[in-house]
This record gives sequence, structure tokens and C-alpha cells, in this order.
Amino acid sequence: MSIKFNATVMSRTEASADGQTLELRLLDAAGKKRTLSLTAELAQSLSQVLAEFAEAAPRSGVRPTKLPKSFAVGAGQYDSVVLLRFEQEAPYALPAKDAFELAKALLNQSERVAVRPIATLQ
Repeated sequence: MSIKFNATVMSRTEASADGQTLELRLLDAAGKKRTLSLTAELAQSLSQVLAEFAEAAPRSGVRPTKLPKSFAVGAGQYDSVVLLRFEQEAPYALPAKDAFELAKALLNQSERVAVRPIATLQ
């Protein structure tokens, strides 16, 4: 008998140590974890099914949280803007005033998160 797991968050994705499978860690609303290990063939099939579902499903407005592995900050060469890029995506261009406000907000949130106890999910 199978028990349905209602995943609400994908908390981690990574290739297995041998590179043969993709591991997806899913959490339900109560924080319970499940890890799926998918072969490349299964991942390809699943990606097609998921794409079809996502296209047909009504939009809820909920977007997953992204955890970029890298970021870069720079200045525009021809415009007076601050550039912010995550991974290899196109950069965001912010006027200096907005970049300053973003920096203050990031510092404030970083300080709040740093003193908050780490939540552990069982």
C-alpha cells in the first residue's frame, strides 16, 4: 500500500555522487522530507509530463524560492546603473538610489536571519 506524500516545497536538488541520478528533496507542509532519486531517462520523461501539467494548470501566483549558487555585482559601462546578476541569467540594472535601498534591506534582513535560531525540519 502506498501512502500519498503531498509535497509543497522542493528544498534541494543535486546530482548523486556518481552522477548517475538526480536527487530531489521534497518537503510537505509539516516539514517531513522525502528524497527522490531519478535516472536521466526518468528525469527526461518526468520533465515532459511536468511541462505539460504546468502549461495546462491554472496559475496560482505561487513561485518557488530560488537559491542561486553564484551572483555578481557590477556597474553599467554606458549607463549609470548598478548591475546585479544571479548565476548566468541576464543582469538586473538598478539606479544607484534603488541599489542603495536594496543594500540596506539586504543588510537588515541578514542581521535578522543571523540572530534567528535555525529551524530544523524533522
